[in-house]
Amino acid sequence: MAACRVDAVLTDVAAARSWNLPLPPWLGLEPIPVSVAVPAEGTRPKRAGVRGRRLELPDEHLVMKDGIRVTTVARTWLDCCAEVPLAHAVAMGDAVLHRRLATASELTDMVHWGVRRRGIVTARSALAWLDPGAESPGESLARMALVTGGIRRPRCNANVIDDGQWLARADMLWDEERVIAEYDGAVHISEAQRRSDAARRNLLQEAGWMVIVFTARDLKHPEAMCAMVRSALARTT
Repeated sequence: MAACRVDAVLTDVAAARSWNLPLPPWLGLEPIPVSVAVPAEGTRPKRAGVRGRRLELPDEHLVMKDGIRVTTVARTWLDCCAEVPLAHAVAMGDAVLHRRLATASELTDMVHWGVRRRGIVTARSALAWLDPGAESPGESLARMALVTGGIRRPRCNANVIDDGQWLARADMLWDEERVIAEYDGAVHISEAQRRSDAARRNLLQEAGWMVIVFTARDLKHPEAMCAMVRSALARTT
């Protein structure tokens, strides 16, 4: 394959898949050409199923992974910011930080390096919203739907402590108003887990916390999500 060329490197979406970073679902609906790049002075790869490009590829942006040269996680994230919307760029960045594949400083340095590149506006905007506490892409997308809709930024995956007693960890938490928003991405969970989740939420509600639960379906209606949280925050102030 083209990636076996000595000067070839897997980039953007192809590199993101090799790092197992979350990508928008539509990128998996149809076969996506493998993104392969060579240094700017090289010959662009031309092959069926390959998206060949010439790119500026400093040595410090490259690593060997499973025997193939790929862009580093930070460079991969920057390149993907040209291919995905802001919310998904944040979800990818959250995953990078949560899994400690790169630091916030490394992502920031990459954005400074990439000034004037495609996607730099998205990358620069995403930096301000990244949160290493987010534990799933769904949580990140739900958070972005809320904050871009005008909801104050919550604390992510924070411990809920009431009268010195630990009650739970909340996906999104507004302490002052005692409001919690959770993203339930589980399609198939055991009955025992379902009962445990219900008991935990009942305990929180008994302690005076309002708990709102979102699912993947809610992500299609961000205005309704914002309205629910806005109403909850206003009701508890």
